[in-house]
Amino acid sequence: MKKLLVLAAILLTTCTPAPVPQPAVGAIEASATLEASNSTEKDTIVYISFGADSAVLPGAWSFCEATAKLNCSFPLKAGEVKDLPLSGKYLNATFAFGSVVGCGSTKAELNLNNPKWYDIADVSLVDGYSNKIWIEATDAGKTDKLGPPNGADGNEKVFGLYPKGCDICTARKSPPCGQEPGTDGCKAGSQYDPEVPCQWKGSTMGGGSAIKLVLAE
Repeated sequence: MKKLLVLAAILLTTCTPAPVPQPAVGAIEASATLEASNSTEKDTIVYISFGADSAVLPGAWSFCEATAKLNCSFPLKAGEVKDLPLSGKYLNATFAFGSVVGCGSTKAELNLNNPKWYDIADVSLVDGYSNKIWIEATDAGKTDKLGPPNGADGNEKVFGLYPKGCDICTARKSPPCGQEPGTDGCKAGSQYDPEVPCQWKGSTMGGGSAIKLVLAE
C-alpha cells in the first residue's frame, strides 16, 4: 500500500503541467505591425515624437537616435523600407519625414496596440504641410489608403486626413501655429460625423493591423 501511495505521489509531481507563460508587461496578444517606406528618389530623415503614455519609446529601436526623452530620428534612404518592431506593445507616436514634428510639417499619427481601444491612424496637416505622406492600413483582410494630401489645400475629400489647421476635422476650432479659426478647407459634416472621415479605425479591440507609412513626395 505504501508503495502505491509513493508511486501516486511521484506521478502527481511529474505530471503537473508547466505554468502558462504570461505576456510581458505592456504587451498584448494581438500585435500590429509597422514599417516606414521612402518611395522617393531622395534620402530623408524620419522624425518621431512619442506620447507620454506610449509603451514603445526611443530606446525600442537601436537605429533611432534619441534627441530627447520622447523623441528620436533615423535616416531612410531613397527606396528603403524600414521595419519598426512593436513586439506587441502599445505605440502612441507621431511621425514626420524630412522635418521635425511641429509647425509646418505633414504628420502621420498612430495609436497602435492600445489594450483599451482600436488601432487608430491618420495623416494630419493640422500643424501645416511639408510633403505628401500616405498610410496603408490593412485589417481583417481589407486595405485602406489614408491620404496622401493633394498639397497644402484641396483636401476636403481625402480619406483619413485632417485638412490644414482643421483640428476638429470639420473646423479650425483652436488651430495651432498661428492659424485663424474657421471652416474653409475642412471636411463637411459634424466633428463626430464628418462627410469624409479624418481618421481610420481598426476593427479589433487591442489592435492587430498592419500599418505602412509612405513618403510619396
